[in-house]
This record gives sequence, structure tokens and C-alpha cells, in this order.
Amino acid sequence: MIELSMPAGSLENAIYAFQGGADSVYFGLKEFSARKGAENFSMDDFRKIRKFAKDHGKKIYITINTLIRDDELERVHSTLEEIERYGADGIIVQDLGVIRMLKKSFPTLPIHASTQLAVHTDYGVKMLKDLGAERVVLSRELSLKEIEKIRRDNTDIELKVFIHGAMCYGFSGLCMASLEKTGRSANRGECAQICRTWFSHEGEKLFPFSMKDMDAGEEILTLERMGIDSVKVEGRMKGNEYVYYTARYYRNILDRTVEKDCHEYTFLREHSDGFFHYSGPSHKCLITENYTGHEGKRIGRVKSQEGRKLTLELEEKINAHDGLMIILAGNEAYKFSARPVSENAVLISDNIRLPYGTPLFKISDSSITLKKINTDAMKKEKESVKAEIAIEERKLRIKTANLSMAYDIATEKAERNTDDSIRRIFSQSNTEKVLNVSEIINPYSLHIREKDAKAIRRDFLQRQEEIPQSEKKYELERKKERGMLLPERKKLEGKNAPWNEEGVTIDGITYITLSPVTYEEKNKYEKLLRRLEEIEGKVMIGLNNIADVYFAKNHPEYSYFMDAYLYASNRESVALISDILKESLKGAYIAPDFDCEAVSWPVKGSPLNGYKLPMFISRSCFRHDSLGLSCEDCSRHNTFKIEQNGRRYLVTVDNCQSLVKEEPSEN
Repeated sequence: MIELSMPAGSLENAIYAFQGGADSVYFGLKEFSARKGAENFSMDDFRKIRKFAKDHGKKIYITINTLIRDDELERVHSTLEEIERYGADGIIVQDLGVIRMLKKSFPTLPIHASTQLAVHTDYGVKMLKDLGAERVVLSRELSLKEIEKIRRDNTDIELKVFIHGAMCYGFSGLCMASLEKTGRSANRGECAQICRTWFSHEGEKLFPFSMKDMDAGEEILTLERMGIDSVKVEGRMKGNEYVYYTARYYRNILDRTVEKDCHEYTFLREHSDGFFHYSGPSHKCLITENYTGHEGKRIGRVKSQEGRKLTLELEEKINAHDGLMIILAGNEAYKFSARPVSENAVLISDNIRLPYGTPLFKISDSSITLKKINTDAMKKEKESVKAEIAIEERKLRIKTANLSMAYDIATEKAERNTDDSIRRIFSQSNTEKVLNVSEIINPYSLHIREKDAKAIRRDFLQRQEEIPQSEKKYELERKKERGMLLPERKKLEGKNAPWNEEGVTIDGITYITLSPVTYEEKNKYEKLLRRLEEIEGKVMIGLNNIADVYFAKNHPEYSYFMDAYLYASNRESVALISDILKESLKGAYIAPDFDCEAVSWPVKGSPLNGYKLPMFISRSCFRHDSLGLSCEDCSRHNTFKIEQNGRRYLVTVDNCQSLVKEEPSEN
């Protein structure tokens, strides 16, 4: 059975998601979450939902899915240590340094690779499996055929697929629009949603990067048939009704049950099934064509108007206080609360004229509002302490990592195995800690009285509580000895992109920088190997995706460096790649200062020495999706100019992939 995983921006969100039919929820704590704007979870909230989930057979995943600065590593380590005390079913991670930290110090916490790692190929999945990931969340830009191929080629790791919610214009993890425009990094949980703002093209005001929401609907069954382990709904910034009714929507599809569907009233833009049926040229438009906000469900149209009374042709009933919306000229939304005067007529408050046939949208339903849940009295998960119990003649021994006790006790020969009964008694607790009995050694099948076992448990837990909490000491990785200083990043770029797979020769060294996005992985690396055979002299290869690391691992005969999109944002991430590539990384000096928020470059001064990465790398074709131009006369290579508030940008489209960057100044 495929797992339905819902977002939770708050504890109340999480409970409603489970009540709606979710198998799991994912959420962030107060720090290191890609949704800083959500309420997020305190440690008390985390302990409450952990307890609730365990009691109801559900799972929880914690997101530490941002890039981590060097000066934050100790706090991340402390956060993981506290999570480990209570347990989690997975830690969703973007930063390679956090992956190394989890492997080294917290092996009981399962690693789930975030979609922020832009994993969209076979090699990417294989590399993350080698790094210890139990699950990979694939990029949103993949078609069903591409997902199926990755599934078929990687049967020994769990895969999770995005099915519902907001779509980003740029690849997740590769988007620099917010950082470039506002200084707020999407890779640090501070996305300003530049893709939802206007730009002008040839004097016309457009919203060219506002993607339609995804609503996969019954395609969830296709994913289930192909063996996908989990599906993900986006929306940690949304409310209780959204998580509950969206969970109900997909649960009904999975369970083949029928009930009133209300999910469109909670939040849904103009929508599609995303890239699931993407076919290149002439694919269905993926950009919102009319209105970029929540449009709910189209339920009818205007039939006639008398003053402020609208007579409607309706497909479903309107109740008082339902939220209604009409899109006016210029794509401006007119929203109003329903005041029905008859079964097919409502009153509006303003003097506006609406022509016959104007569509009517229902954006909220007054009958589906959920009540507040009192979470104050919820029980918290106790700290689990691994224990071993041994029963001997007139003696019971109990041992944990930091305490060992022996108790004199009456024993007698048991007629049947009593281990389950002993485990049940010792797994109860009235303190903040609970014993997790991993092993019971009872070679003579001895029985002990229940009241004696309970007395021992109470005494042992009291002693355990009095022991100061031990902490795993975090030792910051020392800086490596300096190696070769790389050229300024701008000298390595290609004609229209920051990567250059043909290479550029500087001071006798040829630098090849690999694209962070590829849809034909086999061809990419075969082409690279052919190019390497042609080059005489030293070659340095810049790695820009986790898939590139897998290639490098299998070709140690070449020298590599961590390029801009592999994010050397802390010394743990550098150490991870160094551990993998060993000697083949010796030629490059990576991230000397560790003081950047998103990307590093080993050049004295600011990260990348002033070089700006593109705002967007997108699989959505700007020419076709944003401008609505036909594919029939397309050369497959186009350049467009757009503008916003006096700043000019170039959009290059090569074989349907778009790249958006600021136009170089004439100075």
C-alpha cells in the first residue's frame, strides 16, 4: 500500500491530517526548516505528535531541509540529539553535511533525501543510497515514464513522489530568484515567491513564472501500481481544512470510496497533473493563464444581472456565507460572501457590471469549517532508554548505557514463556523516561511476580532520572590544508549558462562544469567521457548535482571540484565529498571561509566573487507556456527579454528548458 504523506505546519494541522486519512506527516522544528513562515513545531509539540502517531499506527518525518552554515553545525547536532531521544521515522535532509552528521553520530535516525537535492536521475538515487539514505524524494519535474524508469532501476531504496500543491518554476534546490532579488534564500527557508510576481514582456504585464498547482488525482493509483513507496502533498503554510480535506480526497481515491469532495474549496490554483504527462513540444500549458491565486472550483456562470442581483446558472448549491469569486477584466479577482436571495440568485455589494457567461468560482464552503483542537492536554512521548534484562535464580539484573543494577527477587519455574509479560511491565512508566527492553535473557524460563517487577521498574527509572543527561560532543571538522585556488567562477561559464560541458582552458588547465539538470543521463556522461579523451593536459571537472558525484566516484582517474550547485556551505559537506572522492578531489580548494548562505566559491572575497547564478532553471518552456507561442515554427533555441521595476532579465530557451538570469549591465 502506498503511503500518503501530508504537510503539517502546526500540531493541530498534523492531527487533522491524520484524521483525514494521512499515513504520515512531515513538519519542521523552529529552526532549519524550508518553511520558516509556518508555525512549525516546538520540542513539546514534536513529543506530542510522536506519541499520537505511535498510538495510532502513523509515522512522522522531521524536515531539516535547508543549507546549513558552518556556525550552525553545533546547533543542528544538538537538535538531532534531542530528536533521537524520542525517535522519528525519518529526517528529510537537503544539506550534505547533515547527511554526514546523521551517518556518523545518529545512525538510528533514518535519512530521507529531500526534493531540495534536485534528484531526478538514476545516478542521483544510487549515490544517495550509497550515502545511507533509506528514501529519496524525487524532483517534481519528472514524467510518469521517467519515474517508472528510476523505480525499475532502483528497487532497493524507497522513493517518494510529489502529487499535490504548489509547483515551483525552477527546480527545487536550484532556484536563486528569491536570493537574487531580495537577499532571502529559498535554500534557507526564506523564499519570497518571486515566481508569483509580475514581469513585463514587450510592454505587456505578465505572470510568466506562476505555475499551475498540481492535482494528480487518480494518478496516485498509477504511482501505486508502479511500486512507489510514498506520495507527498505540499502545503505547510496552509490551514487545517486544507490538510484534512486534501487527505480525504486522496484517501477516498486509494480506498475506492466515494464521498463529497471538498478539497478544492480549501486552496487550489488553476491546476494540472504537472509534468506527469510531459512530452516536450506542444505539451499542455503549465503556467496559470488567468489568475495566480486560489480559484477554488468553478460552479457556474452569470445568467443575468439586475442591479446588484445576479441570476446564475449553477452546477451546485450555494449556501449563505460561502466564499465566491469572479475574475474581472485584467485578471483582477472580485471576492464576496454569498447572500442567496433564491436558489439561483445572489446579491453582491458593489456596483459592477458582469456580462452574460462570466464564470463563477466557489473558493470556500461555510459548511466545512473545522473546530479547534485542544492540544494542551495531549500526552508527550517519553524518552526511550534502551535496556537489557537478565533473570537468574533469585536475581534480576537490568542494564542501560549508563546504569546497571541487580535486584534480589523471588523466582520460580514458569510453565510457559513469560518474556512478553516482563517486557510489557518494564515498558510502562510514570516518569519522563521509558525503558525500551531490547533483550530479555531468561535461560531457565523463570517467572517473577508482577508486583515485584513493577517495584523494580519504579526504582530503576527513578535512579535513571537522577543521572544527568549525557550529551554527544560535537567536534567541528578541521579545515583541510589549502590546495589549488580555482579561477573566478564567471570565467568558467558557457555561452548562455553557468555550466560549460565543452570546457574552457585557463593557464593550461581545462575546466569542465556539468549541468545540474539532465534528462538523458546516459548520454550526458558518455558525451563527457568522449570529451575527456580529446583533451590533452590536466582537466578539472565541476560537480553540480549529487548524480555527478556518483559518476566521479566511479571515475577516480579524473580530478573534481564542488561547483556552485553542489553547495559547499559547511565543512561537513566538504568532508562528505572528500570522503567519497578522496584523491580525485585533491586539486581543488573548496569553501575556505564557510560564511555564505547558499553557495561557496574558493575565491578571496564574497562567495562566487560577485558572480550571479541564474534565477531559474526550469523544465517549463517560457516560449510555449509563458508566452503562449506555437511550437510548430520554433527553432528550439530562443532568447527573450523581460523587465521588472527597471531591472532587465534574459530568458534563454534551449530544447524546451528555460534559464532566466539578470541581463549583464553595459558597464
